[in-house]
Amino acid sequence: GTWIGKMDALGKKTEWRGKTGKVIQYSAKLGAFMLENDFGYKGEAVKRLKGLAKLVSASRKIFKLGKFLKHFEDIDDIVEEKEYNGLMWMDFIMNMAKDLTENFETITKYGFVPKSYGIVSGFAADQIADFTKMCQCFVSFFVTLIEIGRMNKKIERCDDSSKCKKLHLKCSFLYWAQIKYFTDGMKCAASLGYSWAPNKRWAMVCGLLAGIADARKQTLKNWDKGGKGYQPSIDPYLL
Repeated sequence: GTWIGKMDALGKKTEWRGKTGKVIQYSAKLGAFMLENDFGYKGEAVKRLKGLAKLVSASRKIFKLGKFLKHFEDIDDIVEEKEYNGLMWMDFIMNMAKDLTENFETITKYGFVPKSYGIVSGFAADQIADFTKMCQCFVSFFVTLIEIGRMNKKIERCDDSSKCKKLHLKCSFLYWAQIKYFTDGMKCAASLGYSWAPNKRWAMVCGLLAGIADARKQTLKNWDKGGKGYQPSIDPYLL
């Protein structure tokens, strides 16, 4: 009913495109890198793959404008949280900051405002966005650890088969979220040039894995809409 809810509902329609787009983007980047560096090929295919990666990257960033609005939905759950209230508020703040800094990068990079606006205290907008996202991934990774622990306790106590399936589904969603947060965090660390971060090749691999995990998360999130006969896997990562 509220304008935030209406804007959020509109934004959700682009989620699947953004997540599958990430897989396409990093597949193209990695493909171009391997052709150029492993096979010494610098022909038309490399140019096309690089162009595709840039085009999809721009599309994904523009699709995510206003994405920060969806986090307002989490406030009621955070207020009700008793045991880890501080950590949940930190996760909320970092997710908001991540989306806002990514939007800031988008509007300065793609001509919404002059590019000169994208420098803050000597740091470029993309550096600010990568650092914020890296920190958000670190916090969210630990939040999912807590949620997985809680979900496993619910599964142990569950004696209703249909309810257990839904709990396994949610648990699997959280495991894929962990993969996404870890790989996305490492990719951002590589972009920032930290010595402990992966090199360029493995940063692209991390980006690709994060895209696959994110797309898988979205699939699991919507499974109930057509998941008749669904049986959870023993291994949550392969679900």
